Amino acid sequence: MLNTILENVNYPIEHLVFQLDDSSKVNEFIRLDEAIWTYELSQYDGFLSKEVWVNANVPGEVHTLLIWKTMEEWKSIPLEKLKEIDQRFMATFGSPFRIVRRIHKENNHGLYKVRMTVKVD
Repeated sequence: MLNTILENVNYPIEHLVFQLDDSSKVNEFIRLDEAIWTYELSQYDGFLSKEVWVNANVPGEVHTLLIWKTMEEWKSIPLEKLKEIDQRFMATFGSPFRIVRRIHKENNHGLYKVRMTVKVD
Protein backbone atom coordinates (compact mmCIF):
# COMPACT_ATOMS: atom_id res chain seq x y z
CA MET A 1 0.00 0.00 0.00
CA LEU A 2 1.23 3.50 -0.82
CA ASN A 3 0.51 6.57 1.25
CA THR A 4 0.72 9.85 -0.68
CA ILE A 5 1.16 13.09 1.19
CA LEU A 6 0.47 16.18 -0.87
CA GLU A 7 2.24 19.35 0.12
CA ASN A 8 2.87 22.72 -1.40
CA VAL A 9 5.64 23.81 0.91
CA ASN A 10 8.74 25.69 -0.14
CA TYR A 11 11.52 24.45 2.14
CA PRO A 12 15.12 25.57 1.69
CA ILE A 13 17.24 22.62 0.54
CA GLU A 14 21.00 22.41 0.92
CA HIS A 15 22.52 19.87 -1.50
CA LEU A 16 26.20 19.05 -0.98
CA VAL A 17 28.20 16.61 -3.10
CA PHE A 18 31.40 15.25 -1.56
CA GLN A 19 34.16 13.36 -3.32
CA LEU A 20 36.31 11.20 -1.05
CA ASP A 21 39.84 10.42 -2.20
CA ASP A 22 39.54 6.96 -0.65
CA SER A 23 36.23 5.35 -1.61
CA SER A 24 36.72 2.64 1.03
CA LYS A 25 36.04 5.34 3.65
CA VAL A 26 32.47 6.12 2.52
CA ASN A 27 30.81 4.27 5.42
CA GLU A 28 33.09 5.96 7.95
CA PHE A 29 32.36 9.36 6.36
CA ILE A 30 28.61 8.74 6.61
CA ARG A 31 28.86 7.52 10.20
CA LEU A 32 30.90 10.53 11.32
CA ASP A 33 28.71 12.92 9.33
CA GLU A 34 25.71 11.60 11.26
CA ALA A 35 27.49 11.71 14.62
CA ILE A 36 28.95 15.20 14.16
CA TRP A 37 27.22 17.30 11.48
CA THR A 38 23.72 15.86 11.62
CA TYR A 39 23.69 15.78 15.41
CA GLU A 40 24.84 19.39 15.72
CA LEU A 41 22.55 20.79 13.01
CA SER A 42 19.54 18.90 14.36
CA GLN A 43 19.83 20.94 17.57
CA TYR A 44 18.59 24.01 15.66
CA ASP A 45 14.85 24.63 15.32
CA GLY A 46 15.03 25.18 11.55
CA PHE A 47 16.45 21.71 10.81
CA LEU A 48 13.76 19.38 9.43
CA SER A 49 15.56 16.40 7.89
CA LYS A 50 18.64 15.08 6.14
CA GLU A 51 19.15 12.42 3.49
CA VAL A 52 22.46 10.84 2.51
CA TRP A 53 22.89 9.22 -0.90
CA VAL A 54 25.89 7.38 -2.37
CA ASN A 55 26.53 7.36 -6.12
CA ALA A 56 27.23 3.74 -7.06
CA ASN A 57 28.57 4.89 -10.43
CA VAL A 58 31.18 7.25 -8.97
CA PRO A 59 33.29 5.63 -6.24
CA GLY A 60 33.63 7.90 -3.21
CA GLU A 61 30.81 10.29 -4.17
CA VAL A 62 28.39 11.12 -1.34
CA HIS A 63 25.38 13.45 -1.61
CA THR A 64 23.69 15.07 1.37
CA LEU A 65 20.35 16.85 1.20
CA LEU A 66 19.40 18.96 4.19
CA ILE A 67 15.88 20.33 4.44
CA TRP A 68 15.33 23.48 6.51
CA LYS A 69 12.11 25.03 7.79
CA THR A 70 13.03 28.55 6.69
CA MET A 71 16.03 30.21 5.11
CA GLU A 72 16.19 32.59 8.08
CA GLU A 73 16.47 29.74 10.60
CA TRP A 74 19.07 27.97 8.48
CA LYS A 75 21.20 31.07 8.03
CA SER A 76 20.90 32.02 11.72
CA ILE A 77 23.42 29.33 12.69
CA PRO A 78 26.51 31.25 13.79
CA LEU A 79 29.42 31.04 11.34
CA GLU A 80 31.81 30.36 14.24
CA LYS A 81 29.71 27.34 15.23
CA LEU A 82 29.81 26.00 11.65
CA LYS A 83 33.60 26.44 11.57
CA GLU A 84 33.95 24.61 14.89
CA ILE A 85 31.83 21.69 13.65
CA ASP A 86 33.79 21.56 10.40
CA GLN A 87 37.14 21.52 12.21
CA ARG A 88 35.95 18.73 14.51
CA PHE A 89 34.71 16.67 11.57
CA MET A 90 37.92 17.17 9.57
CA ALA A 91 40.10 16.23 12.55
CA THR A 92 38.00 13.14 13.32
CA PHE A 93 37.62 11.86 9.75
CA GLY A 94 41.23 12.59 8.83
CA SER A 95 40.98 11.41 5.21
CA PRO A 96 41.06 13.80 2.23
CA PHE A 97 37.80 14.79 0.57
CA ARG A 98 36.40 17.83 -1.15
CA ILE A 99 33.03 19.38 -1.83
CA VAL A 100 32.57 19.18 -5.60
CA ARG A 101 29.12 20.72 -5.75
CA ARG A 102 27.23 22.97 -3.38
CA ILE A 103 23.69 24.15 -4.03
CA HIS A 104 22.29 26.41 -1.36
CA LYS A 105 21.47 29.77 -2.77
CA GLU A 106 19.35 32.35 -1.05
CA ASN A 107 16.56 32.02 -3.61
CA ASN A 108 15.87 28.44 -2.49
CA HIS A 109 16.16 27.17 -6.07
CA GLY A 110 12.43 27.61 -6.59
CA LEU A 111 11.93 24.03 -5.38
CA TYR A 112 8.97 22.97 -3.36
CA LYS A 113 7.60 19.57 -2.41
CA VAL A 114 4.33 18.70 -4.07
CA ARG A 115 4.15 15.02 -3.29
CA MET A 116 5.83 12.45 -1.13
CA THR A 117 4.90 8.79 -1.56
CA VAL A 118 5.79 6.33 1.18
CA LYS A 119 5.30 2.60 1.03
CA VAL A 120 3.37 1.39 4.07
CA ASP A 121 3.27 -2.30 4.95
